[in-house]
Order: sequence, then C-alpha cells, then structure tokens
Amino acid sequence: MNRFVIALFGLFGLFGLLLLAGCSKQIDNAQLRVDVIDDVPKPIAITGLPLRDSSAYLRMATAQGLVGFDRGGNIVPALAIRWIVTDDGLSYIFRLNKIRWNDNRELSSAQVATALNARIAELRDSRLGPDLEGIDRVVSMTGKVIELRLKMPMPNLLETLAQPELGLVVNGAGSGPMLARQLGTKMQLNKRLIDARGRTVLAEDRLILSTDTAPKALARFVRGETDFITGGRFEHLPFATAANIRNGALSIDPAPGLFGLLIVRAGPFLSDVRNREAMAKAINRPKMLSVFEQVVWQETFSLMPETLTNRTPLDRPEWTARRVEQRQAEAKADIANWELRNGSVRALKIYMPKGPGTRMLFARLRSDFAVIGLTVERVTDMREPDLVLIDRVATISSPTWYLTQLSCSVSVVCDSEADALVDAARQVATPAERMQYLNLAEEKLQKRRNFIPISNPLRWSVARNGLLGFTPNPRAWHPLQQLGNGPKLGKEE
Repeated sequence: MNRFVIALFGLFGLFGLLLLAGCSKQIDNAQLRVDVIDDVPKPIAITGLPLRDSSAYLRMATAQGLVGFDRGGNIVPALAIRWIVTDDGLSYIFRLNKIRWNDNRELSSAQVATALNARIAELRDSRLGPDLEGIDRVVSMTGKVIELRLKMPMPNLLETLAQPELGLVVNGAGSGPMLARQLGTKMQLNKRLIDARGRTVLAEDRLILSTDTAPKALARFVRGETDFITGGRFEHLPFATAANIRNGALSIDPAPGLFGLLIVRAGPFLSDVRNREAMAKAINRPKMLSVFEQVVWQETFSLMPETLTNRTPLDRPEWTARRVEQRQAEAKADIANWELRNGSVRALKIYMPKGPGTRMLFARLRSDFAVIGLTVERVTDMREPDLVLIDRVATISSPTWYLTQLSCSVSVVCDSEADALVDAARQVATPAERMQYLNLAEEKLQKRRNFIPISNPLRWSVARNGLLGFTPNPRAWHPLQQLGNGPKLGKEE
C-alpha cells in the first residue's frame, strides 16, 4: 500500500476506531444531514460570485431557474413547465409553471424576464460567461410566457439555464422548492408546500446542510452524524481511503471535463511546441492514476471525450501507440537537443491545489519529468506558475465548452485561429457546419499542445446505505431537493 496512505491511516486512525457501526446505521430519509466538502469552509449563502459548492447547492434548492437537473443529471422543468425552440434556433419560448415565490407572491412573466436579464448581466464575467454570450435579451410575452431571443444558435442553452447560478431571486425571494433557515453555521431546508387555502406551509421532512473539510466530514460520517457527503475531488480521495468507508458507500461520478496541465507562461522552453510535446509524452498515465485505485479514472490523450456527441473523431497523436518507455526516451532526446542549443532548463513551476491526493499526483509527475531531464516544483500561488493543473467538470456537453477553456483568454500559449473557428461555429445555423468548424479548431489546438490531458475529472460522494434520491451522474451534481424521497428521473426535452 502507498506509504502516504499508511501515514494517513495513522493520522486519521480515529476513523477506524470510531463507532464503525455508524457506517451501517439505519438512515432516516425524512431527517437528512448533508455535508459539502470545502477546503476553506465559508458561510453558506446564495449571493456572491463565484458560488462555492455549498452555496450553489443552497441556491439550486431555494431559487429555481427556468429548468433544473434531476438526480440523474437530466434537464427537467422548474419555473418553466414546458418550452419550444423555433426552427432557426434563435428563440426559446417558455411557459411558466404555476409557482409562487417563497414569500407567497404570485410569479409573473415580467418578474422572471427582468430577473433573468439582470442575472445574465451579473454572470458575464463568471465561469458561465462564455456560455451566455449568445443571449440577446429575455422578453415577457404574456402573464405566463417568456421568450429568450438569441444572437446565435445555442443548442446547449438548457444545460446552461439549469446551472445553480441561474436560479432566480426577486426582492430577496426565490421560488423553492425548499425554504431555508439559518442554524448557526448550518442551514435547515424543508420542502415548501401550498395548502388548500393557497398558503405556504413547510413539510415536516427536513435536511440539514453544512460544509466542512474532507477529514471532518468523513469523521462525522463514520460516527453516524451525517448521511451524505459530496464535493469530493482527487486531492481529497486519500482521506476517504483512510476513513475506511465500507459497504459501497463511496461513489464516483462519471463526469466528463478537463483534467491535465495547461501551459500559462511561455518563456524560452515552453514556447517550443516540441518541448510541450515531450512533456505530454513523458507522463506515465496508467501508473500515475493507479496510485488512487479507482478504475473509473482513465487516461486520456484528447482535449475532449472521444465519445462526445457533435464531435468528429480525431486521430490520437501518433506517439500514443508506442510504449511509455519508448516515448520517454524520445522526449529525453528532444529535451537534451534543445539544451545543447539553448542552455539548461530552469525548474518549471506547476500550480496544484493543496491536499494529500495532490502530493501523490505531483510525486508521479515529478518522477516522470525527471526521466526526461526536467525538474518541476509545485506552487500554490497562482501568480507564479508556468503550468496549472486544470480540474473541471464540463458545464455543457459540447465541444465549444472544451475549446473555450483553452482559448487565448486563459493562456498566452494558444491558437488565435482556433478561437476564430470557435466563434465562427457559434454563428452558423446547421449542426453540420458547426461540427466542421469545431473539428478544425480542435485539430489546431491538439497540434498546438497548450494543454496536456491526463484523465477525466474525479468527483466522489459518500452516501449512507438506504439514501433515496441519490444517483452518480455525469454532472457530478446531486440536488438537495431530490434527496430523501427518491423521485423518478426526468427526460430532457
């Protein structure tokens, strides 16, 4: 067993001794306790940007958007009961549901249109900014109908509208389906119901939401003090191993996205694409990922999932067919030849988050890069790095999301022609034209090698046996309003 994991067993040996029977304690789905992992826990609130995970969960539960996600990650109605898309793809028309705001005011299309226009403006500089660029304006049509008018086709618009940031608040009130009240540093959430007189009442079922570090959340789970933990990432996984979570309680989400090294500073060495290619060749991905003992964490060589829809398959780089040892020998020769002409390469700095999983991953990176003659250092200050570890779950299932993450707006090592192709793809009307532009953009970025893919993102949760309404899903998102009652999965419309 990895010595670092053994050390964690010593450090958190308390996990193994604390009431292991708590792991099999009978769950009460009407009185749930949920922890969201945060390395630096902050107060839970639906305001502010960016939304931390715990706050995003609270906003999604208490302030619905036009649409939302079910427990399987499917798009389902929320404020909108149904919708249509015009043939040219430039208009989405939504009929609103019969819902009241949390203060019992009746919901109107004018309120929703005003709130949505304001929220879109607020989010222009957020992580969702690129996905909102195509929206021209939101218009109230009748008392219960609104229209989203677009500047360009947005085939993945519903996925964007379902994000927690697009949950709407009017005069300080959301629209449920849950109401929250503060309990110290925690939040208590109850389902909001309407009685026969049209008054808001709260269901007796409750959910207590809190946020804490991975070790503290896992300790509570082992002691039987929490029922569900979510927000786990690769850097936290050794804590779960040390906690000796049993009975299949640990679940990994099949989440697509980006996990790898983005070159953010050029310099003499990293400006040479051959050197960036050498670094990509050097990484022994199967050996690196096997340290974490998760078979769902698979190596990747492409900028986006090879099974992604609306994507023309690209050939992998030709060197991926060779053994790792052969690739590393080629990379070592390339680095040595560059140093003969230009002098020694200084130590390259890589930004990575804190955590035991990070130390394990960095140890493998350092070893692989040493084989080809490179020295790397890990930094935690974003002002210093030459490379940044990118670990992001895809917001939308489109090639545009992946290509936007690697554009010239995020790195000086980029391809402006690829960016232009992505912009052109957004403007065209037909899926075939869009795919053609995006395929050319991906091909250019793959040759540029400004991003070194390693794997898919790793997201995990821990659920007590018998928890209803929880399903690992490609969004790596588990809405609080779905937990406890096990609702049926919806279908995207």
